Amino acid sequence: MAEPIDVIQQALNALAVAGLGNDSPAEAFVIGYQAGWQQAIDLCIEIETQLNKEDLKNAQA
Repeated sequence: MAEPIDVIQQALNALAVAGLGNDSPAEAFVIGYQAGWQQAIDLCIEIETQLNKEDLKNAQA
């Protein structure tokens, strides 16, 4: 089974990568929110893609 996702560490990593140190708190919030939303959508797309691949493989078997 897969390891649990460390959400706190992912958030800290995302903040470090985004380099939000020079932005106002409001700007940092919006930038962080947008980045998190995009990562969530990307994850959903990846999961759906993998499920579709498994469905196709099972249909061909």
